[in-house]
Amino acid sequence: MPLRLSSRTFTSHAVEYRLLLPDDHREGERLPLVLHLHGAMSSSVSLELALPLYRKAFDSGEFPRAVVACPSTPTQGGFYLDQEDGPAWETMVGTELPAHLTETFGAFDRVALLGASMGGYGALKQAFAAPERFAAVAALSPAVFPGESPADVPARNIPSVLGELHRAMAPGGDAETYARNSVHGRARTRAELIRSSGLSVLIDCGAADEFLLHEGAAYLHGVLNELDIEHRFRLVEGAGHVGPAAERRTLDAIRFLGRALMSR
Repeated sequence: MPLRLSSRTFTSHAVEYRLLLPDDHREGERLPLVLHLHGAMSSSVSLELALPLYRKAFDSGEFPRAVVACPSTPTQGGFYLDQEDGPAWETMVGTELPAHLTETFGAFDRVALLGASMGGYGALKQAFAAPERFAAVAALSPAVFPGESPADVPARNIPSVLGELHRAMAPGGDAETYARNSVHGRARTRAELIRSSGLSVLIDCGAADEFLLHEGAAYLHGVLNELDIEHRFRLVEGAGHVGPAAERRTLDAIRFLGRALMSR
């Protein structure tokens, strides 16, 4: 196989991650890095499930030789957030794991992010916080809400685990903390840098998402238009949070990252 998958441990954090790289990878070869962020109640197995799609894009020349890494992170107590009095999951995924991988593989020439659901929230938040670090971000059914403060988000948009994320973004309901941990808030505070960075942005959501995430995605689309932040927005008619269209949409997102990583 042209791409091989392995499971490793980020020892300093006791975090398991899966790694995908070319079967004939050469020591010292400088490659791009893709951070693949899984959704809620999932793990790095997400990358194993996506392996046939990465291989398909790679075999067709639509995805470059690259290192792809997916760390296992928790849902409750995680959510790709730096916890106020606990683990710093955002920092671990976006900064410390890439530094660890750089020690192993050398400097990467470009870095991109792909995330689904909770991972889509984490990917967009990372990209908008430091757009100069990333070539592209693709978010599938991202866990973003149609509102920019805790009180603005309708109750119907925060059921179950989404409600847990909503509360974790601002323990106690503080609006400033919520904005700091929200995709919208980061887009607003970093808009000029995002515009000038050349960051490629894809937001893709099923128009029949069972968790109403299409409403949050459409709201974010409006915010990015307001801020004149270039992005590609797609609502897929009839598609839910998962289902028959999920594989094709993920493949499209991988191809989107591939175009950004291979462009110069």
